Amino acid sequence: MEKSKQIPKILIYEEFDGHPIYRKGYKDFVMGIKKIEEINMGSSKLQSFIIGCILRNLIKSLPETYFMASSELGLHLEKNTNFAADIAIFREGQFPVGFHSTNYSEDIPNVVIEVDIKIDESEFFRTEEEYSNKKTERLLAWGVERVIWVFPASQRVLVADNAKKWELLSWELPIKVIDDHEINIWELMLKNGFQVE
Repeated sequence: MEKSKQIPKILIYEEFDGHPIYRKGYKDFVMGIKKIEEINMGSSKLQSFIIGCILRNLIKSLPETYFMASSELGLHLEKNTNFAADIAIFREGQFPVGFHSTNYSEDIPNVVIEVDIKIDESEFFRTEEEYSNKKTERLLAWGVERVIWVFPASQRVLVADNAKKWELLSWELPIKVIDDHEINIWELMLKNGFQVE
């Protein structure tokens, strides 16, 4: 933990059981290769595009009583465990918000959708797969009904409904998001102007 005192908090992406999970590129800052302003704090263009395609579809097709939170909503699962969600879907009345709502959300989403991985796993997790699996397990144990990961590099989608049923599918196949609503990631991308090189 001594090392984490030298690393600015802005480079911490999430916190897992008290362990800081750093953003990709933080080592370049620690080694003096990059300034903090040069570390990618936001989403890539592809990641942002996929999130936008999914959100556009959900907003058009889900009942207005559902709420889709995005912009890496902070989720406070418990003391020393804070995650970010690319998209969090809440059914009616499950996401109360007021002027006092300035901290991470303690409201459990019905569905969490993650697109790509934005962390450097080497300090706490051995691989990106271990990170996504552990994060998925924790979200499901917290009460999230479904966790969906979109992995652009492999063009795969992980759908986890509970600790016993996880499916890894091609993103060309339809996937169930919530209730009876399905999406096809690849079709949404093409429909929204994705350029196949």
